[in-house]
Amino acid sequence: MAGPFVVAHNRAVIGAPVLRVFDYLSDLSHFKEWNDEAEFKITVLPDGPPGPGSQLRREKTGQMLGPIILRGGMGDSQVTLIRATTITTYEPASALVLETKNVYNGLLHSIEKLSFDLQQEAGDTRVTMLSEVEAMVPSMFIGPVYAIRLARGMFERLLGGRLSGLFPQMSIGPHLAKIKERTESLPMADTR
Repeated sequence: MAGPFVVAHNRAVIGAPVLRVFDYLSDLSHFKEWNDEAEFKITVLPDGPPGPGSQLRREKTGQMLGPIILRGGMGDSQVTLIRATTITTYEPASALVLETKNVYNGLLHSIEKLSFDLQQEAGDTRVTMLSEVEAMVPSMFIGPVYAIRLARGMFERLLGGRLSGLFPQMSIGPHLAKIKERTESLPMADTR
């Protein structure tokens, strides 16, 4: 395949200490709060404190009208989607990388990587979130969502980052906006 491509590059300054933000992001039980996947059955492995190798498994079964290759056959419209997210980089108060393998009816169709770079600035935290996707099957099977994200990223790069200056919410993105909202509203007892 062609290798990973960037689908989102978001930035935000969060009004919370860097360790509070890092602890929130690395605790995979919070994942569903900022990455809405209500239809999925969610399991966090192992129980206990997060670290390298900690995993979040999301699974859902449903009906699909897509290509036959992904359905498993002509008459089979029931499909299973499994998303296994693993912490691959864990550097407290500095960096966190979450790698997600997306398996659709037993076929690995893409690998997503979310990288968080955190920097303390006075009492705030500057967070840069980079989202990359590597398709493992021909792009016609992935769907238009990645194409839209890729086009938005290319458009912003063509404008030299000016678009995020005009529309700051676009620079933050929906996931980072939810992370900002959640971490800024945590009680002081949950902070370091």
